[in-house]
Amino acid sequence: MAIQKEQLIEQLRRVFHTYGYDGTSLSLISQATGLGKGSLYHHFPNGKQEMASAVLQAEGIWFQAGLNLLRQEGEPNMRLAQFIQFIALTEQDKLEASTLDIYTMGNARSLFGADMGLAVQEWIAALNKLMQDAGIAPAVAQHRAISTIAKLEGARMLCRCLDDWQIFEQLLQELPQDLLN
Repeated sequence: MAIQKEQLIEQLRRVFHTYGYDGTSLSLISQATGLGKGSLYHHFPNGKQEMASAVLQAEGIWFQAGLNLLRQEGEPNMRLAQFIQFIALTEQDKLEASTLDIYTMGNARSLFGADMGLAVQEWIAALNKLMQDAGIAPAVAQHRAISTIAKLEGARMLCRCLDDWQIFEQLLQELPQDLLN
């Protein structure tokens, strides 16, 4: 039975998000996908870096969908509520490192760090616009956007360390007030 490309990328995503870029080996990928190294190279002739790029590209499509919720027309409160629902973590997500963790550490930083920097800048801009649409001054909106991303990313790490995801859930509940008031 042939594996579908989307299914393969999702399996690769889980491996990279569990072991990080540097910790992911072809042996781990082979175990997770059930494919031999020859089959993996058939799908990804340039090996692990190409696999990580494919995962990052898929995550980029997902991420842009979330940012589009912030950028759309309509009431800022509703746009933010949709975004919060979009970024809520599944039980599987809670077991894995974030995309920013994966692609900004170790060898991945030199390969993907610039892309991650652009993604964070887009996230800041989308949050900033949302807040300005709600009447928040540009300088305040910029500061809140940066702070929010730092809180969200830091909270994921903290919650994994403490094995307490109520902290992240509380942060999501507080976002509307923190950003729009």
